[in-house]
Amino acid sequence: MLLKFVLCLVICRIGAGAQSMGDFSVPAPMPERGTLILGFTGAFDHWDDPDRGVRSMALEIRRMKLPNVHVETLSHLRHREAKRLVVLALDANKNRKIDPEERERVKIVLYGQSMGGGEVVRLARDLKKMGVPVDLTVQVDSVSLRDGWIPPNVKRAANFYQRGILTVRGQDYIQAADSRRTKILGNVRFRYPVWVPYPLPELSMRRIFGGGHARMEADPVLWTAVKGLILAPPELANAILESVR
Repeated sequence: MLLKFVLCLVICRIGAGAQSMGDFSVPAPMPERGTLILGFTGAFDHWDDPDRGVRSMALEIRRMKLPNVHVETLSHLRHREAKRLVVLALDANKNRKIDPEERERVKIVLYGQSMGGGEVVRLARDLKKMGVPVDLTVQVDSVSLRDGWIPPNVKRAANFYQRGILTVRGQDYIQAADSRRTKILGNVRFRYPVWVPYPLPELSMRRIFGGGHARMEADPVLWTAVKGLILAPPELANAILESVR
């Protein structure tokens, strides 16, 4: 597992793409009681590729024009920029830090696929150190070294994964560091039998030969469930997960 992670980390830098703070449109600060949604892309995915699951879903949410809801996507390598986005969104008095009374001004939602799923947990841990709560984390076939333990500043967490052969296998089980503070909504397995064909003209060669890990990233059913968890009221979470079990 460690070797796989290191190799992915080295190789994926080729495809991450340049990204800077100028690429984001989040207000600084955001209006109170808003929602900031940050999505993190997988190893070889560009942060602004509209054909990839993380970015495509973010664009769908943007097109809905929900009031005071802002969604951005980042490369999983842009940890520093992600933290800065949160600070800018929460920092009402613009003193470049998050004061105690600012920590819950905005609802934070984090989601990511592959190594982006690992970045979700890493960022949540850093936000814990800053005293910032996270309303929801969603991991999609998450790949990292410590992505199975969800920190106690996260209120709700969900995990989607697959266990295909000859493919990258994501984290199959997440658990709460403190079950009194974090509700694990579920660890939901998706299955992609090799004998079930996919519409090849709609997929890149990487997705065709990438096995279950790549096919999961391209699964519209999965991303509909992720979007539902992010946007629907919390009491509908169980129904959303049951629909894809």
